[in-house]
Amino acid sequence: MLVLENSGSVARDHLASERTFLAYVRTSLAIASTVDHIAIALVQLFTVSSTANTGSKIQTYARPLGGASVCLGIIVLLVGIFRYFTVQHALTKGTFPVARLMMAAITMVLAAIITTVFATLIAGHR
Repeated sequence: MLVLENSGSVARDHLASERTFLAYVRTSLAIASTVDHIAIALVQLFTVSSTANTGSKIQTYARPLGGASVCLGIIVLLVGIFRYFTVQHALTKGTFPVARLMMAAITMVLAAIITTVFATLIAGHR
């Protein structure tokens, strides 16, 4: 167990790092469950209310979207774990690593999945 002297904001910084890790966990769960539920809802909506052709087209995209969302949720969780230990190690040395590129990458992948879900929804109505 590592014990640091609580001078200034040491305790506050470490507790903030723990809260950020928990935010990564919540985000990964939200990504995995929300997009997966949307994909299931799309399949059920178009299977019940549309022709067989449209329903099968939506079903073709629903499983890959659900799988991609679960994989992205796991990746975000792993990024959170890696980030937590990196920040904890850096804080013990008096530094702080900035994570701009990883946040941009997660945002871009999530935006692509959301765009695909809505494009599938629009394509299903035609």
